[in-house]
Amino acid sequence: MNPAPAAPHSTPARVMWGAALGAVTWPIDVFCAVLALLTAGGPAPLGPVRAAVTWHRRRAVRFLDWSDDGAPLTSRRAAAYLALRVGMSSLGLLVLGLLAYGVFGVVVSLASWLFDVRLTVDAAVQGDGLSTWDVVVLVPIGAILLYLDLMGLFGVGLLDRWTAARWLSPSRSERLEAQVEELTVSRADLLSALDTERGRIERDLHDGVQQRAVALGLLVNRARRLAGPGSAGSLLLEQAGREAEQLVTDLRDVAWRVRPTTLGTHGLEPVLRQLVSHTAVPTVLDWAVPVRLPPGVETTVYYVVAEALTNVAKHSGAEGARVAVRLADQPRDGTFVQVVISDDGTGGAAPRPGHGLAGLAGRTAAAGGALTIESPAGGPTRIEVTLPCA
Repeated sequence: MNPAPAAPHSTPARVMWGAALGAVTWPIDVFCAVLALLTAGGPAPLGPVRAAVTWHRRRAVRFLDWSDDGAPLTSRRAAAYLALRVGMSSLGLLVLGLLAYGVFGVVVSLASWLFDVRLTVDAAVQGDGLSTWDVVVLVPIGAILLYLDLMGLFGVGLLDRWTAARWLSPSRSERLEAQVEELTVSRADLLSALDTERGRIERDLHDGVQQRAVALGLLVNRARRLAGPGSAGSLLLEQAGREAEQLVTDLRDVAWRVRPTTLGTHGLEPVLRQLVSHTAVPTVLDWAVPVRLPPGVETTVYYVVAEALTNVAKHSGAEGARVAVRLADQPRDGTFVQVVISDDGTGGAAPRPGHGLAGLAGRTAAAGGALTIESPAGGPTRIEVTLPCA
């Protein structure tokens, strides 16, 4: 659904002009309406039908102050719209005919009054000709009829605009579907941008800050050797060297938690095996995925497992944990990756705003997946995540 630019505010004169243009297409509307009704069961309207509806859409946008939301044109929509258009154009032709007859009557009456002209078509009305008093009486009557005729044409334009809005605008369900699709795409783009930024931060830590910390440690060690053993300065420099080594270790851990460098090069399995080997709670990895997963899915699974194991270490009091990753095929939805993180802790885990499990649910939903948590009081806890691989 590709919305067209909103139409500028139309004046009554533009609306009447648009209604008049719609009225003169009556023969084309009749032909295309019959053709559309005969082919209403088809998947898409025929070429002439589509061309006629497209012309009317542009006319409605330009003259009738209608905003085209770009609803897809189906055979049913085209048939219903053109069937109503036949009525609109017929009514418009009737109003235009009355207007033309009124203008003709004005011209004939003025000619009879000013020049004593007699026309055969109005001889029965004119009789001996129009006097000045007759003209004075006819002027306000003609003005009222002209006003009513123009208002009728304006009403036809408004009815024409309503017809376009009824059959050429998206329905409520179509608008909701378009909004959901737009939100889904925006959410996926945001998640991709977040992962890209995490990778940039990891590279900056690894190639910038970490290298400077290593250089600082080397300089401290050189200064300690120059100061000589046993001096107060040497002891301080030795302590500074140990702190520099610890700083490098901490930076590596932070960079790893931001985004593992090997995730893009070696894949998810070695990264998860390294992750579970460094957890505070003994954890077993059950890997049953024979193929490489898409990059976005690998990133999401890594962060889900990492956050879940962090929660296990902090809050569960568990003595052991297990991470199982496998593929599952669903007939309608295709291939999914299923991740199950379980532990034998005290249970009671629940997603609360601002906490880790809520973040897991949000990240899983952003990737198009689902997260379920089973954690009764007393344990055990089981977190299951399913992510589409498409």
